[in-house]
Parts: sequence; structure tokens; C-alpha cells
Amino acid sequence: MSKETKELTGKFVKKMGFAPEIMHVAATMDPKMAEFYDFCDSSIQNDSALPSKYKMLLVMVMGAQRHCKECVVSAMRGAYNKGATEDEILEAVRCVAVAGGAPAVTACKDALLMLKEKSFDKAGCGRG
Repeated sequence: MSKETKELTGKFVKKMGFAPEIMHVAATMDPKMAEFYDFCDSSIQNDSALPSKYKMLLVMVMGAQRHCKECVVSAMRGAYNKGATEDEILEAVRCVAVAGGAPAVTACKDALLMLKEKSFDKAGCGRG
């Protein structure tokens, strides 16, 4: 792994508590991907007009709308590690239900089980 990829992975771990698995794969295959992830890091991971935990909840909801359970798990872990409460996460899932119905809520199943069990280290979409 390149120095840039290691540095970027360290940033994600520090800010989210883990680094998304896709980052490791993509950055290893194409070191220029680190530049893209650095942009994501500054756009989503930093507090600005919206606190980062809310940005992560938005990403979680968007993943659910696309029926991407891995996206939901990854974003929920990030939001939780950034201080989102269980109530905030559950409220976001209620919004998913209103906007996307049963298929979108189904994409939240694994994330909700992780939240219920407080077992965030079990996810397959991130490395500690």
C-alpha cells in the first residue's frame, strides 16, 4: 500500500472509526483514487454548515434509497462513530420508510442489527 493510501486510510479511521473496504481495494489498484477519497474526506467527514454525523446520515438514507445495504452499513457506522445517537439513526430510517417504502427499509436491516447489538466491528464493508 502506498504512503498516500496509508495516510488516507488513517484519516478515515481517525474520523469514522474505520475505513470503507472499497477504499482499500480501489486505492491499491489505482493510487490516484486516494485523491478522490481525499475530496470525499473533506466534503463529508468535516463539520461545516452541516455536522459530519448528519452528512453521514444523509449518505445512509441515499444508500437505502438505492437498496445498497453495504452503503447503509458503512454510512451508519460512520454516523454512529461521529456521534449520531441511536434515536437519530432510527429517525433517519423512519424517513427511509416514508420515502422509499419496504425495499429501502430492507436495505437497512444489517445496519439496524449492528446498531441493536452494538457490534460495529463485524461489518464486512470496513476495516478498523
